[in-house]
Amino acid sequence: MRWDEDTIARVKEANEITEIVSAYIPLTKSGSNLKALCPFHQEKTPSFMVNPGRQIFHCFGCHVGGDVIRFVMLQDGLPFTDVVEKLAERGGIDLPRTGGEPGTRRDRKDLMYGANKAAAGFYSTLLLKGTEGGEAREYLKMRGIHVDVSRNFLMGYAPSGWRSLMDVLVKEGFDPGLLVECGLAVKGEKGRDPYDRFRNRVVFPIHDLHGRILGFGGRVLGDDLPKYLNTPETPIYRKGDSLFGMDLAAPAIRAEGQVILVEGYLDVISLHQGGIRNVVGVLGTALTTEQAKRIKRLTRDCVLIFDSDEAGIKAALRSGMIFLEEGFRCRIVPLESGEDPDTYLRKRGEAALRDQISNAIPVITFAKEEALKRHPGNNVDGRVQVLDAIIPFLAKIKDRAKLGIYLKEIADELKIEQQDLRAKLGSVKERKQPPLSRGRPQMFLQGWEGLLIHIMVRDPSTIARVKDVADPEDFSSPGVSGLVGKIFSGAALDDIIQNTDDNMKDLLTGWALEDPVEGKEKALDDCLRRVTEKKLDKMIQETENRLTLAAKKRDDAEYRKLTEEWERLQVQRHDRRKSDEKSSGGENGE
Repeated sequence: MRWDEDTIARVKEANEITEIVSAYIPLTKSGSNLKALCPFHQEKTPSFMVNPGRQIFHCFGCHVGGDVIRFVMLQDGLPFTDVVEKLAERGGIDLPRTGGEPGTRRDRKDLMYGANKAAAGFYSTLLLKGTEGGEAREYLKMRGIHVDVSRNFLMGYAPSGWRSLMDVLVKEGFDPGLLVECGLAVKGEKGRDPYDRFRNRVVFPIHDLHGRILGFGGRVLGDDLPKYLNTPETPIYRKGDSLFGMDLAAPAIRAEGQVILVEGYLDVISLHQGGIRNVVGVLGTALTTEQAKRIKRLTRDCVLIFDSDEAGIKAALRSGMIFLEEGFRCRIVPLESGEDPDTYLRKRGEAALRDQISNAIPVITFAKEEALKRHPGNNVDGRVQVLDAIIPFLAKIKDRAKLGIYLKEIADELKIEQQDLRAKLGSVKERKQPPLSRGRPQMFLQGWEGLLIHIMVRDPSTIARVKDVADPEDFSSPGVSGLVGKIFSGAALDDIIQNTDDNMKDLLTGWALEDPVEGKEKALDDCLRRVTEKKLDKMIQETENRLTLAAKKRDDAEYRKLTEEWERLQVQRHDRRKSDEKSSGGENGE
């Protein structure tokens, strides 16, 4: 789905950039800009700038920049159309339908959210009041989950009937095909009617930060398999993007500056009930980079409390690796064998668990200790295997001081030379793919063209003077000509960059927010002189081409006229060059 520039402009006007950015990261005043630690790369000194007047952002560390739409695209990992729809909804903008469709994709998604909300209400009523939910209530009582907490999480019970939910929702007007598409129902085989996906299960709605229900997880009552069942991938639910309990945990995560990450639904609910509110769950799957990025909007400090079995340890190490890659401070609570966060809390209480969280060990220390359990550190082969296990974690550390401390500790414990450890680490880093951080954008706007655009973007008051001398067609390529035409039109920079590629966005926003061009007046004079020279050169070349044509046609009158024109242009160019040399003290300015 595409929209015209006016529609995009209205969406951006309804979403002031500082309001959007400050919802993700804290901003502080810095002159006419606002600054912050960049959300796109790890840094200690703020180099991320937002300019409210021009509605743009730029990081002078990783050199990424753009408008409010690009910020949300990068921060949420969403495509352009999804971000426009999201911001339009936030700003109360009705996006026009295109192509004569009976309903837009956004309309379809809204219906799915509505179906999930209706399903959650049905499930919740059965759990709290229905006779069919008695077994589910007993199960939650056995797990120590209070009624008010189950109500906060909108937990429910899916009855054992094959079409219990389907019959109710279809009567309410929901299309059976929509219920299949959003994962509430399963398409019947051989043309049979769809049936309920969740049956005889305690269900856990999965919300986004706006409180909308994306999907469900269900824990079976009894011995049926699978034990846990989740909504499949749908247009509104991607398992690898979502975190259970994020909507309820977000305020506490912001307040405490830390997130507790656990594996299961009941772990989240149990800790929340026990007073630990900054907790989210990974929905029973390995942590993804997208989930880590969502957490990074709120904090860069995480503590992992996973099950103490082999699978839980492996999941903790994989998750720790991702958090290190994303620049987090990451620590792990090592539980005793056979324990999970829920059982630990119920046995020992909130104070004991909070003490464990306070004393959580760094993920690299945890990785080293787990490796030493598997490989003896008292012989060469064992030490090599331990190194092989922990080097990938060390390679993720970007803080040189912290890395130096770890290298010394590990070298001392394994009785190896630090220089040998550094050499092994260096060889691993060389084999790695380059990180996704960006260097400074290439200066693909070369010479006077780039400098002139730089000056106009940095100081719009110069545009009128440039327009008096230059035309968009004086620039080297159609793309650059179009860019200059937009600048000449007086369009806002966030509108100018809307249809440019990412490299151009990075370049232009950097120019707009960096310090003024040194010696701007002289630089501007030099650029305008080059424009005039180029115009004269072009006119001379065109005259020479016409002279050649007149000679071929043996048109003496036209030839004499063009010769006079050519001589006049040559004199004009010569006089201008002499004037430039005189004004610059003999230098040609090039």
